Amino acid sequence: MRAVAETPGALGYSELGAATDREGLALVRIDGHQATVVDADHGTYPFWETELGYTNGDPDAHSLAASFLRYLTNQVGADIIRAHGDRPCAELANPQLCHPNPMPLAD
Repeated sequence: MRAVAETPGALGYSELGAATDREGLALVRIDGHQATVVDADHGTYPFWETELGYTNGDPDAHSLAASFLRYLTNQVGADIIRAHGDRPCAELANPQLCHPNPMPLAD
């Protein structure tokens, strides 16, 4: 983001929370709408993404990976996600996109 801010005419991509209120950066509007979580939720700002976490199969229930995935979906994890300007998956209009979907890794 520093390189984008310091280079005239440069374009870059970043998560919203990291770019908001950053000196020297202008956030892109789409059809007159600002890049905000609310506009993304309502579909008026169509450029957004879901962050995904991958595991190699189902982690053992007592593993660190399983504990971390549970943490991300409990209230404390959701509060931390919100505090960073993001939306917990379960609060999206289509939360089905957020449910675990084990995918085998390619050999």
